[in-house]
Amino acid sequence: MPEEAKKTTKEVANEVAGTRTAAREQAAKNAITSRFGKTKTFKIDEGTDHEQTFMLQFPGTVEASNLLDSAQNPFGNLARTFFMEQAIKKIIVAPKIKDLKFFDEHHGYSEVYDQVVSFLTDGLN
Repeated sequence: MPEEAKKTTKEVANEVAGTRTAAREQAAKNAITSRFGKTKTFKIDEGTDHEQTFMLQFPGTVEASNLLDSAQNPFGNLARTFFMEQAIKKIIVAPKIKDLKFFDEHHGYSEVYDQVVSFLTDGLN
């Protein structure tokens, strides 16, 4: 019989209590400043006639995670159009973009997409 199987109920309970105490202390010590509302500013086509500055704002862990989850297609890849439609509403705060048609007249759709994905992923780590 393995040595772990020889533990009494009381020993297991004490081990669990010790683990919970350690985890609680670590969680308190490792707390970080809230990421909610943190921003990132970046430029696309910098130094050209098409230069555009964008500002992204982190929507919070739950909203960011929900956005990434809901934008996945059946193969686990992000559905770019749906993702960017939601990002325009919830993440991109400047310039104020009404819809994806903005990118019919402005450069940088793919670069902005990449920046938003990276921003959310970094915010969730």
